[in-house]
Amino acid sequence: METSLHRRLKEIHGIESGGQCEVAVAGFRIDAVAGDGSLVEIQSGALGPLKPKLRSLLPQHRIRVVKPIVTRRVVIRRATPDGPDLSKRHSPWRGQLVKAFDDLVGLAVLIPEPNLTVELIGVAVEEVRVPRRRRPGYAVVDRRLVSVLSTLSIVTADDLWELLPLGISHSEPFTTAELARKLGNSVPFAQRVAYCLRLSGAVKTVGKRGNAWVYQADRRESVRA
Repeated sequence: METSLHRRLKEIHGIESGGQCEVAVAGFRIDAVAGDGSLVEIQSGALGPLKPKLRSLLPQHRIRVVKPIVTRRVVIRRATPDGPDLSKRHSPWRGQLVKAFDDLVGLAVLIPEPNLTVELIGVAVEEVRVPRRRRPGYAVVDRRLVSVLSTLSIVTADDLWELLPLGISHSEPFTTAELARKLGNSVPFAQRVAYCLRLSGAVKTVGKRGNAWVYQADRRESVRA
């Protein structure tokens, strides 16, 4: 079911930009066409499922994939999806744009495509929850956009470096274990980051340390004019 967040982002990038929402293009349903004629796909979940559609449309169309990432949220509790609000509180939880690497894994190979832009937006949302017996004890039935807090456009492979915290050098070689320590995250997550950087052309493998691959920024990568 479409969330309020998805619907609102379609309106912003379609109708409110002078374009349209829900348009058929070359046999595909497109979330929006912007006022400048570019196609817009809003994708809250994994980006990999978009790959067949993008491969078909990118040769002839400029496409912007808008990926919202929740970085702030207000939790609204209800007994039923359409019932009245029982409580409303600001969550202390904080999200980060760097977590986009979890979803970029499925699309990293297309990032050098000249007609593709991946727009990552950090959003504050109202999250509507209802109780359920299974863990975690609730189900999210809707997310509503409160505000856009940050935006990062991925146009070239080099732009992926902007997702990483300051202090991670482009010039120093690294293993995924070293990257995990610098990110303060797990090795599997660092492996996904390295995979995206390598597949897009932002880094290359330059050898091994024991059984671990060593990566380094690839300055030969093509940058879009």
